[in-house]
Amino acid sequence: MSQRYFLTTPPAGSRAILAGDEARHVVRVMRAQPGTGLEVFDGEGQWWAATVLGIERGLVQLELGECHREPITGPSLTLAVALPKGDRQKWLIEKLTELGVTRLIPLRTVRGVAEPTAAAVERLRRGVIEACKQCGRCRLLQIAEANTLESLATLQPTAQRLLADPGGLPLAAATTSTGGDLLVAIGPEGGFTVEEIATAEAAGFQRVSLGPHILRIETAAIAMAAAYRLT
Repeated sequence: MSQRYFLTTPPAGSRAILAGDEARHVVRVMRAQPGTGLEVFDGEGQWWAATVLGIERGLVQLELGECHREPITGPSLTLAVALPKGDRQKWLIEKLTELGVTRLIPLRTVRGVAEPTAAAVERLRRGVIEACKQCGRCRLLQIAEANTLESLATLQPTAQRLLADPGGLPLAAATTSTGGDLLVAIGPEGGFTVEEIATAEAAGFQRVSLGPHILRIETAAIAMAAAYRLT
């Protein structure tokens, strides 16, 4: 486990507190003592080298060094994804976090196989923290509340909108954005229904293909993220 920890409460000047799971890991796994060095981040792009001052009542008191800020690179990328089942969700979150995706919207679809319940969304958010600790990211991948294609029509009205669909244009032919924000919808492995595609197109989504093969949900999401974050 990386010796990076997430601050659930904002620092107060040069002091900060680790609580909950983060504090337990520092104490029980890392076996930290006063004077131990580690790194903390706030999930909003700031991070600090820190020193343990004291440990009491399940809290770890920290002295913070200089504040650093992670730069914002490029426009925002939001993926609206019909979640896969089980552990595939954890893997999806890990890779989207590493690739710098701005926001994930769990998408409710007719053929979806995993219901984005409140408990499921909370698990995704915990997974984001763990992925950020591992990869060095300081801004959390935002996990929004579950949405439908109809409700996506009201989100990010100025963003370019793409819908992953095997019958769409090749992705390279559709990337005509002027560099603004991007909103991408990725459906379940059974695909979007004809009605859902019509709804999306009416909301300004352009259908794009990610190649000649049928991709798993997480493969499609990662391929789209890599296309826009690694170029």
